[in-house]
Amino acid sequence: MSTLQNDTIDNDRRSHAQRLCELFRGAEERHGTYDQTRLRLVGSKMEMKDASGNGPRDLGGPPTPELWEQHLAGTRPLGISPLREDGMCRWGVVDIDVYGGGLDHGALAGKIRRAELPLVLTRSKSGGAHLWLFATQWLAQTTMNAALVAMADRLGHAEAETYPPATGVGNWINMPAWAGTERCGVKAGGLDMTVAEFIAVAEENRQPPQAIAALAASRKATADKEAASATTSARVLRKLTERAAEIAGMIDGRKRALHDTAFLFGKYVLKGRIDEATVVGRLVAAGVEARLEHHIAESHVRNGLEARLRKRGQDDDDADDDGRFPEIEKIVIITGHDEPMWRVTVADYGDITLPSREVWKNDLFNLRCAERLRVGFKRLSVNAWADRLNVALRVAESEAAPRDESPEYVFRMALQDFCFDRHMADVLEEIVLGKPYHDDDNDKIWFRFGDLYARLCMHPGSPFRGWSRNRLGGMLRAIGQDGVDVFTTTKRIGKKITEVRWVRKTLFDGPTEVPLPRPPAPEPI
Repeated sequence: MSTLQNDTIDNDRRSHAQRLCELFRGAEERHGTYDQTRLRLVGSKMEMKDASGNGPRDLGGPPTPELWEQHLAGTRPLGISPLREDGMCRWGVVDIDVYGGGLDHGALAGKIRRAELPLVLTRSKSGGAHLWLFATQWLAQTTMNAALVAMADRLGHAEAETYPPATGVGNWINMPAWAGTERCGVKAGGLDMTVAEFIAVAEENRQPPQAIAALAASRKATADKEAASATTSARVLRKLTERAAEIAGMIDGRKRALHDTAFLFGKYVLKGRIDEATVVGRLVAAGVEARLEHHIAESHVRNGLEARLRKRGQDDDDADDDGRFPEIEKIVIITGHDEPMWRVTVADYGDITLPSREVWKNDLFNLRCAERLRVGFKRLSVNAWADRLNVALRVAESEAAPRDESPEYVFRMALQDFCFDRHMADVLEEIVLGKPYHDDDNDKIWFRFGDLYARLCMHPGSPFRGWSRNRLGGMLRAIGQDGVDVFTTTKRIGKKITEVRWVRKTLFDGPTEVPLPRPPAPEPI
């Protein structure tokens, strides 16, 4: 080789060494190396240690361009830790340990290119692969590590080691381009890169910190989705177990309950949140415990499941909507309110209690969820929303409203306030001034109905605001026995005959007892 050729090689090597030194800046107070003569094959992996454990060495001082020149010349291997002493880094690597020729480097390089990942692939000394990620500026090791883990997962190598680690110092890494021809970069298709090509590709692929942070966040989003899916599956199994226990204790309606429950959980089978065998097994066992013959219980369960599975792809509910639409777990019909009230359990977000008319309107229901549950849902079509509600209504439960929430109780308390919590008339004639008169001798409280109506039905904020006089009169008459607890009559007050009412005063002395309300008629669909 001529002197001119040698000078050209030396100049190229010097230039490459300087660019590589800048590209692989990391630990500034140490570097690593090993003795080439101690390399040995252990299984299918090339070990740097001999049988006595001697081999790699940690040395003081930064990795310099001169050390890179020796590495490129093949006279002294160079190892560098990506971490600066303050825990910041400008590059990282995914170490894929697939030895013995089992890794197709060209195919992996092609996969990286198709996924549009900013990684540069090189061969490792043992036949595996190193996937390098370079940054334009220093960034925290946790961010770099999270980005590396995310990309390794996307490439199907979630088990690969990543450097720097999420925490701690970690090891130094053998540098690529040993002797200029080994541990080369690999192009899509499998051809090796020259050192110059590797440097050019690496420099071109350097990413700003915000781009690497976005890659790191993608891993967190994936992990959050996987965790949410696992949580949802556990919740579905718990709900199935609870429903099976309810069916096991039934005497009437067992067959219908098995069919409808299987239909309901068929939705989760379609979404992969529970397997069909689990649904069938749990529900058939519940049917047998409820004294149904095994084949009868199984028949109703499978009919319910098949009815739901046949609907695959026929409505919006079949898609795994990832929380974009409200998923109804349960409906409890609360009886005893002035209008039908439903307590709806929304999967992953909890309970919301609304008048049934607001539940049936998907837009209004979504608005109430945003106000109270702090979650926004996309709108469903009228038919798709009705289908979801009808599935939940098939296994809906009923529950009596607490006594102090019933219209009868609220009215009784309002009547008591009207009779006692205002100026009282000294004589009966003063009731024309809107004051109730207490006739203690006869155990009666006298008042005009118009004054009660004005107090309860015309004041802003009153629960009875907007009621008609007939409706309020019916509530008053229902408070007790006519002629004993409440009565309507006329009295001459001054020169006028005035219609007046009275209620028994001692009616308010004891605890308030109200009859259990009747369940409302089914809501039309």
